[in-house]
Amino acid sequence: MLGRKKKIYEPIWRFIEVQTEHGTRFSIGKIQLQCPTCGSSLVGGYGTHKRTRNEKITRVENFQCKNKDCVHLKAYKIPRQFVLTTSYQFQALIAVKLQNFYEDLMIEGTRQNALAKKYGISEAQVSALRFELEKAIDALHRLDALVVKRQPDSAIAIDETFLKIEGVSIYVILATGYQSRKTIGVKVSKTRSEGDIRAVFDEAEKNTVNGIDTVTSDALNATQSTVKNLGKEITHIIHPHKRPYDKAVIKHYRYEENERITTVVGVPTDFCKTRGKRLFRVLETRTNLTPKIKKKRGRPIGSTKKSKKNKPKKSQGPKKKRGRKGLFSVFTKGKIHYATIDPYRKTVKITKGSSSTVAAALNATLFIYALMSIQNNLAENINSFIRVVMRLTGPKTVEFAERRVRATLKIRNCPELLQNVKISRTMRGEFLLNNLKFIDCAELKEMGVIM
Repeated sequence: MLGRKKKIYEPIWRFIEVQTEHGTRFSIGKIQLQCPTCGSSLVGGYGTHKRTRNEKITRVENFQCKNKDCVHLKAYKIPRQFVLTTSYQFQALIAVKLQNFYEDLMIEGTRQNALAKKYGISEAQVSALRFELEKAIDALHRLDALVVKRQPDSAIAIDETFLKIEGVSIYVILATGYQSRKTIGVKVSKTRSEGDIRAVFDEAEKNTVNGIDTVTSDALNATQSTVKNLGKEITHIIHPHKRPYDKAVIKHYRYEENERITTVVGVPTDFCKTRGKRLFRVLETRTNLTPKIKKKRGRPIGSTKKSKKNKPKKSQGPKKKRGRKGLFSVFTKGKIHYATIDPYRKTVKITKGSSSTVAAALNATLFIYALMSIQNNLAENINSFIRVVMRLTGPKTVEFAERRVRATLKIRNCPELLQNVKISRTMRGEFLLNNLKFIDCAELKEMGVIM
């Protein structure tokens, strides 16, 4: 007894139609239908599929994969069903447009409302696509690491900016490498304490090959305390954001046994800008790091209360100011020294009497700021980018905000990740058809994708 003849499935092609703003519809060519799971062209018709759009019920042609070796059959009994806009080739075209969308969003820093208008989608969909990208990046390469491999930076800029979550300010603390120009440390917190700054520094040092020996920042006390208490030889270049703007302070920390030797150098901000002889001031202090033995509270055993004697009055002189010593005190109390600067060759020649520590601090400064004024512009540029780009949609928590900031900075550090990221979200056909241009159609015909 002969059975039914084996059905031969021929390639199925369907027209792609584009509708203009005025309602005119025209065809841009045919596209071959393929299974979105296995990419096979062995497909057949499978009736129609109900679809509701703008409160109107319509029906679209439905198809089914006929490939017996389709991966879909390993998890499901029924073969994969799809329509024209979810077919393999159509989704591949959408992926190209989607990559352009993500480049505009994550690298160029285009605002969400501008992107929604450009790509013909809602702002809610822009947020949803951003969330899908964050999940895909985390699955491909963990968001805990801001860079794919360690960077050659030895100098970083630390600065902070703030964002608003339901009216409450949260701080975004960033560490940016001067050589790689990448953000290699980040922390989102409700405070900007010494512990927060230390966490950013530790992450930045883990992401470098040889460690960090120079830090630039503003005059935030937490940053100064962090660098001072690192316990390693390091140079800290401070450019305050308040008057006078023409001065900068360089602090170099080194250690001898139980002492921390702090060498403070006061320079003008144009110290490294041009070739010539410069005046600078130096002040050196030593701090004993041996922990003090705590005395017991109360009066020693066997002692008696003695009568107080009238102490002689001290001679009245100028009252000392209370509080911390000023950052610019080096410009009044420091010793005067001179140096010859050549920013083109990046060389510093200091006069006799200056220590090698001063030379090391000035060399570290010239390495970063040759032919430039001493400012913290590198970190401030990244801060401006974060403040403009970030729209904290979604859960209003610090953890979610840090995840979003990390994803944005990771794509900015490694743009090549966008080519390897696979988004599991299925986009509607309107996303492609709204963004197709006549040049794109001509290229697709040359490639043989449409005919």
